[in-house]
Amino acid sequence: MVDSVKDYLNSIAKYPLLTPQQEIQLGRRVARWQELKQSERPLTNDEKRELRSGERARQRFIQSNLQLVVHVARKYQKRAASLELMDLIQEGNIGLARAVELFDPSRGYKFSTYAYWWIRQGITRSLLQHDAMIRLPTGLYEMLYRINRTAQDLSHNLGRQPSIVEIANACEIEPDKVSQILKQSYRVTSLDQKIQDTENGSIFDVVADPSSLQEDYEASQEIVQMQEYMDKYIDHQAQQILKARSLDKPMPWAEMEQRMGISRTRLQNMEQRALNRLRMLMSNPLKDTPLGTNNIQNR
Repeated sequence: MVDSVKDYLNSIAKYPLLTPQQEIQLGRRVARWQELKQSERPLTNDEKRELRSGERARQRFIQSNLQLVVHVARKYQKRAASLELMDLIQEGNIGLARAVELFDPSRGYKFSTYAYWWIRQGITRSLLQHDAMIRLPTGLYEMLYRINRTAQDLSHNLGRQPSIVEIANACEIEPDKVSQILKQSYRVTSLDQKIQDTENGSIFDVVADPSSLQEDYEASQEIVQMQEYMDKYIDHQAQQILKARSLDKPMPWAEMEQRMGISRTRLQNMEQRALNRLRMLMSNPLKDTPLGTNNIQNR
């Protein structure tokens, strides 16, 4: 990419800048070219020569101002997220061509002053179309750039981040309007973007899913509910059995027989009755519990 920019700069360096007198002469020829091009009647031979002369004048006008486009495009290079410098230059060249066609030399101002606005407009519109996921009006985009530039200058001068009021005063804008513009300028980031200092992690891996958070909350509520029921309505021996059998590695029945001095059949019956009781309570919650609606007496 650097080589292509260098080659382009070398290719346009051969076109000399125009003098004010040349701008007026070429501007008149281009204006005449515009007039003849839009004519619906057959052109005379002299008019056809004027048409070709106007086309050459337009081409020379554009070529002599290509360096101005590069100058403007470089100012916007840091603001482009996805567009390269050559892309910005190309968009600026389109604006330059439009400026050449609309330039009126009789008004008395320099062409570069007039063309600068058209070049900048072409570049900023391309930034809005290609860089911004949420597109903003061109005027709002320019205002945002002004606010950000002012904020950077204030931060440098003050040695700290400026407040909204300080930025608004420097820009001569109402603080509420500054806040509104800044809220509309949030960048959109891809969820697949890699996180720095991680090998394979992406933003998607760390963004919380609201539905999963709700599920986790409901599950935690059920655990709290079940623990309350066990403490109130399940006897101590049955609680020991349920806890021993709910581990990642459940305690073997033989070990439980030896530890509790109860036969395996009896242990299994106690476990089954306790589970049935908990299922009944969970399906018909009591009023004094977080999810309770019914009143079930302890049997």
